[in-house]
Amino acid sequence: MFTFSELTPILTALGDQGYGTLQIVAAPELAGQYYPHCDPGRPMLLIGPADGAALGRMALALVQVYPSDHPLTVIAGATQETMALAGLAERGQLAAGEALWIPPLPAAAAYADLQDVIAHLRAPEGCPWDRELTWDKLRASLLEESHELLAALDMGDAGKVAEELGDLLLQIGMQTQIAAEEGRFRLPDVIAGIVGKLVRRHPHVFGDAEVSGTAEVLANWEAIKRQERQGNGGSPTGASPLSGVPVGLPALAQADAYLERMSRLRAAPAPVAPWAILADAAADEATPEKVGDALFELVAWTRARGVDAESALRAANARFAAQVAAEEEN
Repeated sequence: MFTFSELTPILTALGDQGYGTLQIVAAPELAGQYYPHCDPGRPMLLIGPADGAALGRMALALVQVYPSDHPLTVIAGATQETMALAGLAERGQLAAGEALWIPPLPAAAAYADLQDVIAHLRAPEGCPWDRELTWDKLRASLLEESHELLAALDMGDAGKVAEELGDLLLQIGMQTQIAAEEGRFRLPDVIAGIVGKLVRRHPHVFGDAEVSGTAEVLANWEAIKRQERQGNGGSPTGASPLSGVPVGLPALAQADAYLERMSRLRAAPAPVAPWAILADAAADEATPEKVGDALFELVAWTRARGVDAESALRAANARFAAQVAAEEEN
């Protein structure tokens, strides 16, 4: 660690950089992070020492929030060296007493910025419409934003995906803000909950467990979930392993979720050719049950071939809509 006396010459060398909100981080601490625990919208000062390996790990973390050409300044006594983030990993070391100055990004870049805007909108001096929002009123827009994100993913448009992720993040932030105002829970509770869950369910990453591959990872995941449910007074031993799949999912997506859940617990049987189910029935015997069975087996058949049935059908719907639109134009 560094002392405040060590900071004096570094801050003097920086001069008037407007660092009223300066973040000061020990380089070894950042080197141990996979995603930097910082606000890239505020200036940051990394204090050495750090060897070449640590600088490489720091670069991998920083490039997740800063562009590769973001300027960095190495401060070594009275000497300053400016370089791009992309070159940090190739630098030999950051010696003790040296520091790395990282200027802020030009726009808001941390989740706290979003939550601050949302809290402002909900404040007495904020927006009357936003103040009237409730969990119930947000249900429809949450579903709509989720489907818009799926559509952007189907298009493979990175810019649109980023935009729709932001809209979905707004939904999460707004619902969390409402909960905090009503005393139900706060944002740190949401973060702590999902972080704790991820750590618990990955003992092969954060603990001593060993796995042979993805199949064992998924089997362990389901076993841990069952233990959690029993510990929380939830589903008793012997309850259906499908009980956690949302009942409101679209039918194809729900079938896929059922099959995915069961694949974690046992080997999937060879899917029945869906057309065989319908071919065995006369035209007047195409009952809802037979059609449903054929559609369910179609989902299993597509899963076995690495195709997501819900996405495939959405894409087919989009092609059909485009064809109809083109015909109308002609």
